[in-house]
Amino acid sequence: MQPSVSTHALTLLTKAGDARVDDWKDLFYLLTFVSLVMHEGQIEPREMVWIRRFATGRGNSHLLGRMAAIIDGGERNTTEIEQLRRRAARGLSVGEKRRFIYNLAQLCKAQGSMSTARYVAILDIADNIGVSDIEADAIVHSVYTVNDTVMAAVGVLTVGSILYFARSVFVPLVVAIFITMIIYKVERLIASSLGVRRFRWATKLAATVAILAGFSGLVAAAAVAGNDIVSRLPAYKTQFDGAVGNSHAIQSTLAWLREKGLLDQLRTLPIGDMLAAFVGSLVNLVGNSALVVLFTGFLVFSSSEFKGTLEEMSDKIGTYMTIHTLMSLVTGLCVGLLCAAFGIDFALFWGLLAFLLNYVPSVGSVIATAPLMVLSAIQLHSWPAIVAFIVLLEAIAILTGHVIEPKLLGKGLGLKPLAILLGLIFWGLIWGIPGMFLAAPLMVLTRIFSSYFNITRGFERLIASEPI
Repeated sequence: MQPSVSTHALTLLTKAGDARVDDWKDLFYLLTFVSLVMHEGQIEPREMVWIRRFATGRGNSHLLGRMAAIIDGGERNTTEIEQLRRRAARGLSVGEKRRFIYNLAQLCKAQGSMSTARYVAILDIADNIGVSDIEADAIVHSVYTVNDTVMAAVGVLTVGSILYFARSVFVPLVVAIFITMIIYKVERLIASSLGVRRFRWATKLAATVAILAGFSGLVAAAAVAGNDIVSRLPAYKTQFDGAVGNSHAIQSTLAWLREKGLLDQLRTLPIGDMLAAFVGSLVNLVGNSALVVLFTGFLVFSSSEFKGTLEEMSDKIGTYMTIHTLMSLVTGLCVGLLCAAFGIDFALFWGLLAFLLNYVPSVGSVIATAPLMVLSAIQLHSWPAIVAFIVLLEAIAILTGHVIEPKLLGKGLGLKPLAILLGLIFWGLIWGIPGMFLAAPLMVLTRIFSSYFNITRGFERLIASEPI
């Protein structure tokens, strides 16, 4: 049966001269478009408009006459299309193939939905030109209609509102979830190393006690060291004023800033309020430690083993949390040893601070190293020593955060830098300072979660550096 097409629809593809085959790519695109939309025996006027707009946009309106003849008479040269597909598989770049599949999905969603038959046809076309069905599926589901976009925006606003107003419960719960994932990894390591198959509750208890005791010890040590630093602040202020007064370079810089009016503007910066908010958030997080312990105990001992998709998701995010925590410990240890080697006061505190702030992506290392640079200028009286200390400090951050950790994690859990930055902003707005600490693991969890569902595959491809 020939497809029925209205007279008005046919006029949308008016003939513009004989078809030329000087650009085989565009001919392949348009022939595939027409073959796809005629796959179910009918073609809609809106789909014709889409094809015409695509052709004229690429400067190939001369092919529209050929398209009109095919649609009008049902003429389809399958041999020609197959030859063009084989040529496309060899001649199109990876990017061109992906854009072509994206255009196919756009065409099929021009009417607002896509049938199962057209979805299967797109996967077949993708396979013929060398695009895997997994990647083609992700590309297809990355094409959103207006309704999809509106529903996604409403969903994000709704979830964001719930997370914001219930943050006093969600923050300890999320911290407990991530600690539980680390405990599971440690418990499996203990059980496998000891050959334990029964009484797994004992290995869970040992791992839980070890992890929670370690975190509690770190928090207690940081609190003691922080109290010592506060008591030494007057002495540091005296040393800092003396160092500034004796430095001709610093005095010249301050004079230039004062002349330009920048010094007064710097004094108006709410640095004190920002530090107070930061400390207050940490105090609140420590104050909720009892709730974190309660949630952790419930999750570890009352939940059964995950199966299927949940097991895979738990394993991946558990791997990320374990490796990231291990690298944070290494970073903190190296910073502490470096401070001790150069004679910087409170080396233990600075090591603990580096460990904690390593969880904050992008800005965490800056916040951790900035006060150390100032303190090194106060305590170290030799410029070569100051420069060596700063260089080694930055080398530790680069080596652990940008060289070793990505190699341990592999490509499967990587995020684009822009996605990490946007996640830092989003979770910082929702949950404040605790949200900034949790931003990186939450974005990794979001990426892993979105990779398992067709409707969110497009978002996963948007934030991922490499496909899982």
